[in-house]
Amino acid sequence: MMAKIIATLVWAAVLVGANKLLSGTDWAQYAVTFILGGVYVLLMNKMRAPSARDRH
Repeated sequence: MMAKIIATLVWAAVLVGANKLLSGTDWAQYAVTFILGGVYVLLMNKMRAPSARDRH
């Protein structure tokens, strides 16, 4: 659980930094937000706790 919290905080910092860096171009901010959102979902799925079916 702690790893998910740390990953979320790092992801949020990267997202804020990218948006500040691209503050002059709206389309680039939208694209980066969309891409980083997808990366976040994939990361959280990888870090997901194993299901009860996988445990022996």
